[in-house]
Amino acid sequence: MCISFLTGRLLAFCVLGSGILTIHAATLRVTGGSAAPALQVVGDRDDEWRFEASSHLAEWESAAGMGTMYSDGDPRPLPALQTTNGNRFFRAVRAEGLFDDRVLRTLHLRFEMANWATLLTRGRMTGSNTLAVLSLDNGRTNFGVGARYKGNTSFDAGGAKKSINLEMDFTNSTGRLMGYKTVNLNNAAGDESIMRESIYFNVMHEYAPSPRGALARLFINGTNWGVYSFVEQENSILVKEWFASNDGDRWRAPNIGGQGPGSGGAFGGSGSALAWLGTNVSAYRSNYELKSGDSTNAWRRLISVIDVLNNSPTNNMNAFAERVDQVLAVDRWLWFLAVENLFADDDSYFNKGADYGFYFEVESGRIHPIEHDGNEAFTPGDLNLSPVQGINITARPVLYRLLRVPQFKQRYLAHMRTVLEERYNPAYLTPLIQCIHRLSVADIAADTKRNFTMTSYTNDLNALRGFVTNRHRVLTNHAELRPRAPRIETVTVPVPSPDPSQEGTVTARVLETDGEGIESVWLYWRDKSYGVFQSTRMFDDGMHGDGGAGDGLFGASIVKYPAGTRVRCYVEARSGNAVRAAAFYPARAEQVTLSYRVRTSEVLASPVVINELMADNKRTLADPQGEFDDWIESLNTSQSAVDLSGYHLSDDASNPRKWTFPAATTIAPGGYLLVWADEDSSVTTELHTNFRLSNNGETVLLVGPDDSGNGLLDQVTYPDLGPDRSYGRTPSDPKLFGILTPTPGKFNR
Repeated sequence: MCISFLTGRLLAFCVLGSGILTIHAATLRVTGGSAAPALQVVGDRDDEWRFEASSHLAEWESAAGMGTMYSDGDPRPLPALQTTNGNRFFRAVRAEGLFDDRVLRTLHLRFEMANWATLLTRGRMTGSNTLAVLSLDNGRTNFGVGARYKGNTSFDAGGAKKSINLEMDFTNSTGRLMGYKTVNLNNAAGDESIMRESIYFNVMHEYAPSPRGALARLFINGTNWGVYSFVEQENSILVKEWFASNDGDRWRAPNIGGQGPGSGGAFGGSGSALAWLGTNVSAYRSNYELKSGDSTNAWRRLISVIDVLNNSPTNNMNAFAERVDQVLAVDRWLWFLAVENLFADDDSYFNKGADYGFYFEVESGRIHPIEHDGNEAFTPGDLNLSPVQGINITARPVLYRLLRVPQFKQRYLAHMRTVLEERYNPAYLTPLIQCIHRLSVADIAADTKRNFTMTSYTNDLNALRGFVTNRHRVLTNHAELRPRAPRIETVTVPVPSPDPSQEGTVTARVLETDGEGIESVWLYWRDKSYGVFQSTRMFDDGMHGDGGAGDGLFGASIVKYPAGTRVRCYVEARSGNAVRAAAFYPARAEQVTLSYRVRTSEVLASPVVINELMADNKRTLADPQGEFDDWIESLNTSQSAVDLSGYHLSDDASNPRKWTFPAATTIAPGGYLLVWADEDSSVTTELHTNFRLSNNGETVLLVGPDDSGNGLLDQVTYPDLGPDRSYGRTPSDPKLFGILTPTPGKFNR
């Protein structure tokens, strides 16, 4: 990569690294009296960059007024930024997508009709869109965008500045803005800092499904409409980011007021809080909105989950815990509830029992939470909110039922400690608040449509900083969070990885804290990216005994799995103190885990072998779709047909079951079978793998089926071949491989 500064002549400074681009050869120096040069980043056109500035190269801050740009974009003048010593240095940092909270984006919205405001107001009630064109300052433009006003209280409280919903796919179903099909510009009514929502969303997003957010300034038909809270829509794009598919049911629990049993007045009911309302579907229809999914079975699924949560007996807490985790993704709910509490979000499950979303994951049969509304986070009146708020409120059954299970409560508190250490603390949030302030304050001051004074803005900004500091102090000194957990120093997964005939041994070094001992250590694992983790107790001193003595090295084994299976695992350690305070490794489990992949077993004799392959097919052989793709050819060396159903091909030794031959795939006696290695598994009329071949050379494996132990049947390691050259068995000696030059349209036989 190179970064170029244009100062009348081209000065190119080479930069290294794939994250922050640090200038090694030289650095642009802008003196106070010099004319501002222009900036251009040269590299991969898909890379977007934001910019940081420094006066002394030791500390860097986001450069206000510079926005972002794509590699090879047009040169952009640097702003005339003043510094105390007259020097200014700049560097490029890879932007973190559309909702990078260290970027103030500029959006231009253009309407052709003069009465666009009336049409947007009408659309708020009818759901109809008004056609517009949307442009970003990084050069991205979307035509055929649908716009309408949104919001309830914020619509009346925001003055002239209304919240706007923008649909990129209004006229084109594939329309996206940097990967997103719907975005929102929220007026942040009641939040003079404008940043509460985006800060809250982005922290929640690190621990549970949540939209992302940032700040943006908006121009409508060339007129400045000020600074907005710019956030992602809760939709299928968000679901696909977090889940194995988008095939499940997505729900919203709307803000319906004091309905349902146990109502405590406005927003105090349990109707939308996953409370039991009986078996009649009609009792639930007024409390939940099915946004997408299987309308035939969705209500039955929802009622079944609510039944298990509310009506499963709790006389045996361990049995209850196992039962509820089968239908409710307990660990993810605990992360979600912990972050809501830390940020004192009034639009929360603990407060309203509403204004949140959830998703039924069909692959696991479990319901997961999704954050929905974040404009009422950092609520001043909730500064002293108990970290276990809701544990005694029957109208909040998720909290009431889960936090009364001892191991769930300690897991919840462990997650809360992790967020306090990583994100909800002055050391992290105060610099972030200051960064967003620097980026946006000038534009907020220039916003003629804001309905607050800059004095109010300053007061609110100071209040936000103060709330973070004081809430952090309250929580870290709270009796519920003071008990200390054991310290998990290291966890080691199997090295080398086991083969299908072996169990996977995991060890953990765990040390007691404050002389309180270690009550138990637990290993959790699963063989998929979703579903319930299995668990087993880990033991000290050679993986046996009671775990109470020894060298602190605990161990346990994970059951055997087929080759190619990625096994995800983590460890929990419980203290010997009265509450059994827990710690996890990795700390963000179950969202972040350790893993290993089961390798193939010993090489087996096989009549089917890899005969020839091509990794850079330009014109030799077209597939039935007319495309020149990579291909792999197998050969049956026997005089009998071979059923390849369940056999595997792979280009990754750590994932030997990468692609599986479909059922009823056979290869004739002495016959050949062609597979297109083109990542186009959507084609089912021929064989197309889910991987491509590297034209720089790699190893291709043929692996047996699961029921035979996934033995390695054949492997071929090929070099850099060049265009239209294959690597295969030579005609003179089929035992030897070499680089071949096939005749176009034919194989080398």
